[in-house]
Amino acid sequence: MRQTVQFILKLTVVAFLFAVLFSYAMFQGGFVSWFLFYAFLPFLIYMFGVAIYPIHKWKVERKLSKRVATGGESIEVEVTLRRTLPFPIYYCVVEEYLPHSLKKKDTHFEKYRHMDREETMEEARQIKHVTFPWFSKKIRFRYTLDKVPRGEHELKALRVKTGDFFGFVKKEHVFQAENKVLVFPFTRPVQLKESVYSFEQGASPSFKLNEKNTNIVTGVREYIPGDRFAWVDWKTTARMDQMMTKEFEQEKSVDMMIILNAVYHPSMNQVGFEGSVEFSSSLLEEMQKSTSQLAFMTLGDGRGYFPFQKDATQKQMIQGHLAKIRAIGRTPFAQQLERERARLSSGMVTMIISHHLDEDIRQSLLKLAKKSKRLVFFYVRSSKQMTFQDHQNVKQLKNQGVLVNVLSEEQLLKKEFEVNT
Repeated sequence: MRQTVQFILKLTVVAFLFAVLFSYAMFQGGFVSWFLFYAFLPFLIYMFGVAIYPIHKWKVERKLSKRVATGGESIEVEVTLRRTLPFPIYYCVVEEYLPHSLKKKDTHFEKYRHMDREETMEEARQIKHVTFPWFSKKIRFRYTLDKVPRGEHELKALRVKTGDFFGFVKKEHVFQAENKVLVFPFTRPVQLKESVYSFEQGASPSFKLNEKNTNIVTGVREYIPGDRFAWVDWKTTARMDQMMTKEFEQEKSVDMMIILNAVYHPSMNQVGFEGSVEFSSSLLEEMQKSTSQLAFMTLGDGRGYFPFQKDATQKQMIQGHLAKIRAIGRTPFAQQLERERARLSSGMVTMIISHHLDEDIRQSLLKLAKKSKRLVFFYVRSSKQMTFQDHQNVKQLKNQGVLVNVLSEEQLLKKEFEVNT
């Protein structure tokens, strides 16, 4: 209905201009009057042509250089418009409808330089392209989405505008063209400092599960490239006349759980939450290098649980979940953690990553610490936003046996995470 009304109005404008010029020529008479009428007649015919031109029959296609990216990368976009009727188009404006999720940017480490200011992640993106196609049947242009933020972004539509020379008749149409791009969180190396090692049954577990216990020899085998020189069994090598290497007892495997707080809180910092997601992804990358029985859980708007399996599909599922996750959960994190504590088995190494810490969370962590073999808490918070209560909660957790790592601007600006485990 609205389009019909607009079409009638455009024709009315053209008819009105024609009537005015024709009436002026008829009543005024003379060479000048008719000259003006015939001089403007081609423009009036062109206006009429623009008014009835079926712009909605154009074909629009959008191509992306990649459908999967990592936070901070650039994506090349190519837009092609095709038309069958070569009507002379004076100008054409193509505008991309960008989703709200792309009104942000990811500058890798730099976004944490002013971690307390969320506006540092905002980006007023606007994609507009003006071209003068005339009789061309194909219109093509390219643009770049740089510093793309983490998330699932949907490009759904493009708006095309055109009109006559003087702007009396304007036409526009919104074309539906859907493309999706999934942006994984930016990851970096994690250096685990002061790790706990154990080679005795029942003691604290080791985080470096791929290393070998060189104190307990269980046998010998043929040398494999990559074996250490110190592992060579020289007596057996001399007897067998070939290089033989000692075999060692593998360190005891560990049950480990990593939990990410994805609950919204009024005092939360969006940059801090991004930091917690990036650290979670980086920590998982580091931990998955070992052979431990690892599981990952997110508590927010629902419960996400991913048992560790050494295959690419499981890794893609976890990364996809971290790419889409938002801090929108309303049930308090402490309450959800209490519920999960009853389900978790005793003697696990538990790691909690959170962008928020209050008294309820502190109490839940202390209860969980009693059930865990070891509890490590990673608190992602700007140093400028750390309150007196935050410092008190951190101090009390440390005093009661919880290993706490506060990840602020200083740690997040480094090229690799350095944490105590």
